[in-house]
Amino acid sequence: MRWGGAEAVRPGQRVGRFTVLAELASGGMGRVYLARSPAGRTVALKTLITNNADDRRRFAREVACAQRVHGIYTASVVDANPTAEVPWMAQEYVPAPSLKELVEDCGTLGADALHWVAAGMAEALASLHSAGLVHRDIKPSNVLLPVEGPRVIDFGISQAHDLTRTQSALGTVAYASPEQARGEPTTEASDVFSLGATLYYLAVGRPPYRDIEEISALELLMRAATGDTDVSGLPSALDALVLPCLDLDPRARPTPAELVAHCAGHLGEGPSARGDGGVLDARWTAAIERHRAERTDALRAALRHVGATGPSSRSGRSGPDEPTQAVAGAAGTVRLPGPPPTAASGRGRRVWWAVGGLVAAGALAGTLLVLSPWDGSGDGGAKGGAGAPDQPVRFLEVEREQPGACPGSGTSEATAFGTSQPGVPSGRGFTSDDRQQCVVVSTAPGMTVNRFREVSAFEDTEEGAPGGWSVRVTFQDKDAKAFTALTGKVTGRTEPTNSLAIVQGEGRLLARVAVIGRITGSEVVIATRLGRNEAQFLADVLGARS
Repeated sequence: MRWGGAEAVRPGQRVGRFTVLAELASGGMGRVYLARSPAGRTVALKTLITNNADDRRRFAREVACAQRVHGIYTASVVDANPTAEVPWMAQEYVPAPSLKELVEDCGTLGADALHWVAAGMAEALASLHSAGLVHRDIKPSNVLLPVEGPRVIDFGISQAHDLTRTQSALGTVAYASPEQARGEPTTEASDVFSLGATLYYLAVGRPPYRDIEEISALELLMRAATGDTDVSGLPSALDALVLPCLDLDPRARPTPAELVAHCAGHLGEGPSARGDGGVLDARWTAAIERHRAERTDALRAALRHVGATGPSSRSGRSGPDEPTQAVAGAAGTVRLPGPPPTAASGRGRRVWWAVGGLVAAGALAGTLLVLSPWDGSGDGGAKGGAGAPDQPVRFLEVEREQPGACPGSGTSEATAFGTSQPGVPSGRGFTSDDRQQCVVVSTAPGMTVNRFREVSAFEDTEEGAPGGWSVRVTFQDKDAKAFTALTGKVTGRTEPTNSLAIVQGEGRLLARVAVIGRITGSEVVIATRLGRNEAQFLADVLGARS
């Protein structure tokens, strides 16, 4: 493979610690691949394919910017190595179409839906700006729209001089602020102008300039620099939202927080305020779901292909100093009963956790998590061994739960769409990777497991066992005692406070389990009746060694 050139990474090859599954997109400077981590987390892997020093610096800046951003409406960074022979960055994979694709395929948005999208985009800008960043390239193709709400991508990479590049000019200049088009310093207000231009596109079907399909890139740049916009055709119901964003004076443009408040006021408390895409036109919802299903099918096919051939040569450099990241599963409710009469085995007394939704097949379709193929020898034996999780695993007492992704601290994000969901105290909200479940934990310390004595996935064929594949962990002695005490503490409480949240990192929910009996002993079967892939995924998350 020729690094620094245009040659692509082939499926099955590795970049860093990620196995490439398929190519998603390519351009003059880089390519984006669908890839997975050793523990099965699916990511969008961006690689730089030019060897120009300026491009490498720009890519390194993009990585540094992206790693500083955390928010519900942005795609988070999983891992990166901007100094590798081929620089790369892995981000959360969002299987959703862009706003540009949706307008082209489905037409424009109505007032309620546009306010809903605008609120999410404004929240994303607030997250960026609070991290001290300016996006500089807000446009319809840089905003993905799953039904949960918009996701802003590619933050922090565009600079004013990029606007003169003919290949990208029409796609970028049409949404650039006048000061950016003139090559002047860009500010948070510049992003707001680009947001307004994007909202205009959603409402009318074109950028806010006349004859956009007939003029040259240079003419468009001139119009953008002088603020020679054409906002005819904008529905009057959207004037108060869109036009202030397009003000020529950056100081007169609203802030993202003001936009959120305006959208919340418009949406109110009615059904259109829901944060699940219910406000969208049926054509948009159908297109989003169709795109998700197509990407899921393609992903499964890629997983089968790579799983059959196995990972091949490593692409790029990877060393022991590369950071590891949390890998999460789709969360659900797991009931934790006491051991059945036949639970004894040659390995000692077992405790069965009957799975109710941890990695149910129905929950997997379209989520951001895809289970990795089985990488074992194919003999059907257990996968396991002593090992540490990617990050410590915590077992925390549940205080309450609510649908959807956890909002931010206080009530700021709870009011963004006019919903009545309460805010979540800082550090106490944990969201499943499919963003369908938020669990709020109590202030009790719970317990932390840095390493299990053993983790294994195995096919359970014993008489009287639940069947399917199961995952077993063996606690270290001190952790076994703490686990016994913790399960005894929550037993007998009312739902959902009789539950434990199994979490990793800051805000990532692996599962919520309901405990109906005090658990003793160091060996616990924590999940049963799984498919082979699901069992391997969970075992990998908990630290099983390949």
